[in-house]
Amino acid sequence: MNQPPARPPSATAVLRAPATGFVALLALLFAAALATGSLLGPVAPGMHPGAGPAATVEDGGHGHGGGR
Repeated sequence: MNQPPARPPSATAVLRAPATGFVALLALLFAAALATGSLLGPVAPGMHPGAGPAATVEDGGHGHGGGR
């Protein structure tokens, strides 16, 4: 029996495999980062929004601005 010639893969099939692998890799890295962060806890536990005195801008001697 004669078999028909094999068709080359379509462009969407060629691009789908690497894209799927890339998305799977991103999901794996995100899951690993989330698990690591959950195990280690907060980086700076004392930092909370609104805690402590408000930041002020002073005309101090750091040499920034002033145009001198």
